[in-house]
Amino acid sequence: MNITNYLFHIVGENPARLAKLHRSTIDRTKAFGIAIHIPVLLWAITGYVIAKEIFNLDYQTAIGISIFCAGLIYLIERIVLITPKKWYVNLIRLLIGLVIALLGASTVDLVIFDKEVRFQLQKTEEQRINNHYEKLVFNQNQALLTKKADWLKAQEAANCEANGECGSRSKNLGPIYKALKNQADLLQKDYFKAQSDLENLYQERVNKLEASRNNIIAESGLLARIEALHQYTIENKAALVGWCLFFSLILFFELMVVLAKLVFDETVDDQIEKIREELTHSKAKTYINSINSPLYDANRLIESI
Repeated sequence: MNITNYLFHIVGENPARLAKLHRSTIDRTKAFGIAIHIPVLLWAITGYVIAKEIFNLDYQTAIGISIFCAGLIYLIERIVLITPKKWYVNLIRLLIGLVIALLGASTVDLVIFDKEVRFQLQKTEEQRINNHYEKLVFNQNQALLTKKADWLKAQEAANCEANGECGSRSKNLGPIYKALKNQADLLQKDYFKAQSDLENLYQERVNKLEASRNNIIAESGLLARIEALHQYTIENKAALVGWCLFFSLILFFELMVVLAKLVFDETVDDQIEKIREELTHSKAKTYINSINSPLYDANRLIESI
């Protein structure tokens, strides 16, 4: 099977008609056959990469998803090719192509800009963790300062009682001093516990950041990665320009079948086929009219005599 026959099979045309077709029809069919490979291959690769890298599926499942995506896009593109070329059909065809192209371009971009997506996901998660723990650390610091002030105040009162400068005014370690000292010791323990809780918060934040570096990529789904890519491009103008160029290129590739369908006009074979259909329709209409005519039965009666 040569390449022309293969391309005819791909778009659903019978290669046996090649000898009867004009060059313009053959060239158009070959262009359709070449064009249909582009979105199919893109979706095959994209489906595999997304299944394997984003959803962490095994090779067999990823290959199965890749084949399913390629087959589905092939069927849709075949529908695009066989639909009649009218303005409202062209509009619907273009809208379908745009939707498929936008989805395809967005997913392909995730593969091309994988490092940027990982960086943005990590950055966003670190900001979330830091913002969360900043509030906790601030509140714990305030509590620590309060407990320290209470402890020092109680300790000062106990020392003042022991020196005889206040309270009972007696320089001894009597029951009043012991009560004040016990209170100061309890407040000191509360202070040390608050200090330990603060250190635990710092360590917990470090552990969370470390865990996020290892898990955020694996736990991020398709929508989260698309959002991360958009955030990254918004914050970086150079990246936005590069993303627009790549997106436009992929979008153009995805719309290749639609563009090819819109560019090619009717060929001589199309016009001949249309004339044949109109002639067949005219003959069928004439036959029906003749059957329904009152003269039909009379003519048959005359012929039978």
